Amino acid sequence: MNIDLGKLENGVKEVIATSAFVQTEVLEFLSKDESYLVRKKVAANPNSTDTILDSLSKDEVSHVRVGVAKNPAASGKVLDYLSKDEDDIVRFEVARNESTLSETLAYLSGDKHPIIRRNVAINKNTLPETLELLSEETYDFGIKYFVAHNPNTPGEVREHLIRILPQNAWAQTPSIEMLRNYYDNEDDDWD
Repeated sequence: MNIDLGKLENGVKEVIATSAFVQTEVLEFLSKDESYLVRKKVAANPNSTDTILDSLSKDEVSHVRVGVAKNPAASGKVLDYLSKDEDDIVRFEVARNESTLSETLAYLSGDKHPIIRRNVAINKNTLPETLELLSEETYDFGIKYFVAHNPNTPGEVREHLIRILPQNAWAQTPSIEMLRNYYDNEDDDWD
């Protein structure tokens, strides 16, 4: 039985795009759909090929690029490309993705946004030298906290941080809400 995917309703195409059993050819077809919601579902599907994810990483709609950045199947090359995205949420997800290469995390350790740098400090692929640089953070307590708790942090750096960080204190795990609220709070400081 042949089905014309182009004639299906968007909701049906979205369900198909999330399926773990969908064929690559179908994902490829749906990755070019006019609905960004369908493309976003394809971007998030772990069965999407690197070719599909590479194409969707250049999508004009940031929600689609976020889907790629969250996808554990995204290659280091695709995630590296997205690490330079103008959208904070895309970079946030790249820093959080466990498939992100250590070189990309080193680049993101210099991101202007402290919440993104927190994700770098948490990521298991972050190299000891990057964590050591992040340990010198002066603005955000959470970055130092997560560096102190990353198993890749050099022992002497961890010991130093444990001595200087407040006892019985913990930092919030980075969230999209924190990312959004950062700008809201920053604007309040200038009023």
